[in-house]
Amino acid sequence: MQQMKRIAMWIIIAQFLTAFVGRSISPLMFYISVDLSLNKGQLGFLPTALFIGQFIATLLVGYLADRLSTRKIMVCLMIIVGTGFLSFAWIDNYTLALVFVVLAGMGYGGMHPVTNRFLMNILPVNQVSLLMGLKQMSITLGSAGSSVVLIPLVAFIGWRYTLSVAAVVLLMFSFIMPFVLKTKEDSQTEIATKLPLRQQLRIFLHSKWLFFTNSSAFILMGIQMTFNTYIILFLYEIKDWPIYSAGVCLAISEISGASGRVLWGIISDKFFNKNRWAVLLIITILSANGIILMYFTYSTFFIVMCIAIIGFSLAGFNGIWMTLAVESVEKSMSGFASGFSIMMASIGVFLIPPIFGSLVEYWGYFVGGIFLISLFACCAIFMVIALFTVKKVQPS
Repeated sequence: MQQMKRIAMWIIIAQFLTAFVGRSISPLMFYISVDLSLNKGQLGFLPTALFIGQFIATLLVGYLADRLSTRKIMVCLMIIVGTGFLSFAWIDNYTLALVFVVLAGMGYGGMHPVTNRFLMNILPVNQVSLLMGLKQMSITLGSAGSSVVLIPLVAFIGWRYTLSVAAVVLLMFSFIMPFVLKTKEDSQTEIATKLPLRQQLRIFLHSKWLFFTNSSAFILMGIQMTFNTYIILFLYEIKDWPIYSAGVCLAISEISGASGRVLWGIISDKFFNKNRWAVLLIITILSANGIILMYFTYSTFFIVMCIAIIGFSLAGFNGIWMTLAVESVEKSMSGFASGFSIMMASIGVFLIPPIFGSLVEYWGYFVGGIFLISLFACCAIFMVIALFTVKKVQPS
């Protein structure tokens, strides 16, 4: 039990630091745009590039996580993230900068199925909800930490040195990981699936459970990244807030999301009999209403409250999503299934932010908001259908 707790702690720390660096683009967005003279459409492609890398890597990494040492894979992925962002910090060419963000995204996205697989090794699938929420919470805490720590640091050393320091810290930690997890048993052959890749993909593509899971994640992850990318600019340009105050609100959103990733799992287990679809429907409705109210109010208090609600819901759904993904298949395919689901959600992440950015560039935030609300409506429809067609957790 002590070894289990120690391993879980290091997994959470590793995920926290990876998110701290991987999600640093959003709080630094204003400074990057000024330094590189980027418009809003180009800004939207920066997080898109990160999740293109995630899209490329997650399926393969998830497949490997079911067969190889997750500890060794995790170390390699952290090195990729740190190296990618360290290089990005000193590139002036926009196209080349996108390439390094894609590289970093491959490491960032690959961490999800690897850490999910770690958790599946520790607990049976029907008991993993809380621990999955804690792991997902570390991602939002890392993102919130980057908003709180990096923005003030930029004022002293600039965004390039700030990002470089964060990347170096991650690289140093990645070299420690092999030693602190040295006693972890790497052999997973006893629970590795023997199904060939093509047959596993066929199972995923024909799974109604995964279809609705991926459809909701496609929309909600895309909107989540759009919100994180543009909230600082929105508050600065439309609400006339200082940059640092806007950055604090992004941190509030992420901290609220961190609590949501744990609490939504508890809520679904205790009050909804593990009906994740009903919880996702509530999350969708809360997020949509929060965005509508945030746009129309100018009260500082209500804006902060709306951002906290949006964060709690929109940034908090990931724990439910990952639980749905691993519950959709047998335990032996959990790493591959979560990688497949993340890959599908990544499509939404690299499509929705630049579309929103282009709409805002030409027609303003009101039209961009209508676009987001329309996506929320589609997600709600998917959840209602899932409530009546997908009822039971599939056996593990």
